Amino acid sequence: MRTLTPRFVPHEVEAVVFDIGGVFLYPDYVGVRSLLTELGLSLPRAEHDLMPYRVAHHAGVAALAAATDLDRTEGLAEHTEDFWMVYDHAYATTLGVEESSVDEVRVAIRAEWAWSHTDNIAAFHRLAETGMPVAIVSNNDGSATQQMLDHGVCQVGEGPLPSVQIIVDSGVLGIAKPDPRIMRPALDALGLDAGRVLYVGDTVHADVVGATNAGMQVVQLDPFDHHADYAHPRLRDVSHLLELLDRL
Repeated sequence: MRTLTPRFVPHEVEAVVFDIGGVFLYPDYVGVRSLLTELGLSLPRAEHDLMPYRVAHHAGVAALAAATDLDRTEGLAEHTEDFWMVYDHAYATTLGVEESSVDEVRVAIRAEWAWSHTDNIAAFHRLAETGMPVAIVSNNDGSATQQMLDHGVCQVGEGPLPSVQIIVDSGVLGIAKPDPRIMRPALDALGLDAGRVLYVGDTVHADVVGATNAGMQVVQLDPFDHHADYAHPRLRDVSHLLELLDRL
């Protein structure tokens, strides 16, 4: 059994590759709130307070890490419903859903799944404006490029948004994290050695493991400190990353 040794050395970073979900996009809290209302369940806090929903997402991510053997991720069936039941259960219960209603809530949410964007997008724009080469690698369903346009994140080539070298979508490539081969197109597009490229994601099983296995530097966005017991590098948000990279 091999133990991973993730690393993050800011002064050695020459390019940054970003995940999408949990970095730029979160499950749409407006939609989730509406579904909870329709199901007659109590709601977290004020109507426009999205913080409980973001806490719930990262609690779900932490539950996935705790339930996964991180030394045996080859062939991990991340696309299966059983895998995501762990996330869904933690997400729902963190929002205060009672155990008896969890299955009903998770089915309803998955049926109406949508995304809303985060403040990390503005910080990403600031990073891109400094001239730091950037790219996107996401476990996705083939719509990553359109998601980035729809939510005002980036595009490949010229346009109104910051330009990235490449957007790699597992649904198009046919390879998904934590398989390190998904990183190869981004590394080739950036033209850099893997050890000079930082990957930024929100999960341990896919992002930390996948990037480390690819020889990249890696940092997990863990804004609510759910992963304090892990040894890998963690940051609260992309603005914090800009500070460490001296790109403010």
